[in-house]
Amino acid sequence: MTDDQTPVDPERPSDDEDRVRALLRDASGRMQVGDPFSVIYAVRRRVRRRRVLRGAGIGCTALAVGAASVLVAVGGPGSHRPLHATTAAPSRMTGELVSFNACNDYLSYVRAQAAALVGPYGLQAQGPLGYASASNGAARSPSLLSPAAAQEALASGAASAGGTVGHSGTNDQVAGVDEPDTVKTDGRIVVTLAGPTLRVLDTNARVIGSLQINGDIGGGVLLVGDRAVVLSSSSQPPSLALGFGGPGYYPSGTATSPAVARAAVIDLSVPTQPRLVRTFDFDGAVVAARLVGDQIRLVLRSDGPRLAFQTPTSTGDTDAATAANRALVANSTVEDWLPAWQAQNPDGSTTARRPLASCDAVARPGDASGISTVSVLTLDPQRSTPGPATSVVAAGDTVYATADHLYVAGMTTDPVSPPASGAAATPCCSANKPAHVQTRLYAFETSDTDQPRFVGAGVVEGSLLDSYAMDQDTHGDLRVASTVAGTAGITDSRITVLAPSGQALTPLGVVTGLGHGQQLRAVRFLGDAAYVVTFQTFDPLYVIDLRDPTKPAVAGQLEQPGFSEFLYPLPGGRLLGVGVEITNNEPSGLLVATYDVTDPAHPRRLQASELASGAQAAYGGYDPHAFMYWPPAALAILSLPGIAAGPGPGPTGAAAYRIGQDGSLTRIATLAHGTFTPTRTAVIGTQVWAFTSSGVITSDLATLKATSWHRY
Repeated sequence: MTDDQTPVDPERPSDDEDRVRALLRDASGRMQVGDPFSVIYAVRRRVRRRRVLRGAGIGCTALAVGAASVLVAVGGPGSHRPLHATTAAPSRMTGELVSFNACNDYLSYVRAQAAALVGPYGLQAQGPLGYASASNGAARSPSLLSPAAAQEALASGAASAGGTVGHSGTNDQVAGVDEPDTVKTDGRIVVTLAGPTLRVLDTNARVIGSLQINGDIGGGVLLVGDRAVVLSSSSQPPSLALGFGGPGYYPSGTATSPAVARAAVIDLSVPTQPRLVRTFDFDGAVVAARLVGDQIRLVLRSDGPRLAFQTPTSTGDTDAATAANRALVANSTVEDWLPAWQAQNPDGSTTARRPLASCDAVARPGDASGISTVSVLTLDPQRSTPGPATSVVAAGDTVYATADHLYVAGMTTDPVSPPASGAAATPCCSANKPAHVQTRLYAFETSDTDQPRFVGAGVVEGSLLDSYAMDQDTHGDLRVASTVAGTAGITDSRITVLAPSGQALTPLGVVTGLGHGQQLRAVRFLGDAAYVVTFQTFDPLYVIDLRDPTKPAVAGQLEQPGFSEFLYPLPGGRLLGVGVEITNNEPSGLLVATYDVTDPAHPRRLQASELASGAQAAYGGYDPHAFMYWPPAALAILSLPGIAAGPGPGPTGAAAYRIGQDGSLTRIATLAHGTFTPTRTAVIGTQVWAFTSSGVITSDLATLKATSWHRY
């Protein structure tokens, strides 16, 4: 590689090692003995700041470690089924969701729910172990596609018009539904987000403009015409899981200042002078955002009221604080509870606070499910106000979206009666048996720019891994993969098909027993195919036919070591998987593999290649946005942030593969620059760009020989 600009700054690997050791010490102190992967996954949850629901119904019992991977493949054309009619929902919701009669009705409800949770430190946590920030994986294609056709639909276009060049995009899971990320391009400019700085680059990788963004910008950026929208959230402590209901599995936490979600709108019409237009401040945190056309579908979650809860003035003096907090709840107003928004101008002035939704646009499930509120709204970066929201007083932390529908999923346990006056809350782990865990599903229609319309709600047994576990097919049916824990704590996975009927999502069929005693590790639906990975020592690859939604059936299986965490369709009925390699029953690195899934009865692994060696490689998991596939060159590039990109000690970098028509994997380059770690890659014109926090590596697309290093 030619370093034609700035020399590499020295790194301090010892700091990284210290951080890993500290995380391991903390995790190993909290997890059950006997699960060799518990520490790894605990570290993942903290490092990646997102929940991976691993048998939430198990409570405090040890998780069974097991492996199986399930592939659901298309076996041929399915019989025709009529489209399910979506009846226009009335302005008021009934049945699965019930609208409040008026603001007084809403206020009475949330006060009553909060009264059962209030304590000396505010609202006591009552959720399953492992609550963390929302999963922001996106949805997959809603079309009836084979793996090959799905790959074509997902492939980024190579158009070049109006001064743009051919370019790849974010690895979105639904064609035409863009997801926030740290790098965006329209072929004319490139926008990067590193730390608090948004940078604008030209197609020669030169920084031509920059802007400092206030606050945590971990939500990523979306590029909408000549405007960029940067999303961020200031989160509450993980212990404040207020939306699930059910017995608490960990000590309660202290309420802090309410979380704030932000959307900073930036004008890029003059790329050399990016300009902050306004910042929208929303109560709560960003669960997910999706861009369809020039409209952003935004899902927010608030976990409590805007109240200044008291804390004890001395150790053991809790009665006075509890009484004060109960009084705060009893005297709270609608304004304290309804999630609101306001806009902040560049000069610091703000608009008045306004509710996201009116009281009659807020609903609740038929049975109580806590006081968290999920709001779905549309944000147009060209407008000075967001669109009106539709809100549900319920937990929701996983979002799947198509071009015209959006689904929010939230885990819940068996309802628990409020404690009697003066009675103590349920202590941690008092019941050493699994809770009954279900996932509630809420469907919204988002086909226009107006208020999202609630169209149905349903429930499935068990918990979801992430948004990859949901998929809407061309008939409007929703397919959901979940993991269920039995009364003995033994898990298995299943796929449930639900159909919209009135305001309900009604189960049509289910296939159970997938990966008995195991946990979901990856899910991918492709038309009538679903690829579901669980794990034990070996990885049975179940092939399940979903063409008849009322009778899903196992068609075949394949056993192999290890498990995938990310799956991607390739041309020719192939599939690519990225996951953990297992040697002698221990994680030994990251692996990329290709599969032939053209014959549902006989799936085959074609070839595998080690991406990174060592158990440390298994700690971080794999981020789908770190994957890039460029169909014209049959080129796959996998960024491996923070770990060695190759067997044995080696530089950090992005591993580049040519993928043959027969599924062969040929590693042709490792894109790196000293110790700088690429986290994203893209094709822009005739070059491959590898983005680090400090600069960009550019390489010739045809040869992948590094040509230059462009420091920010």
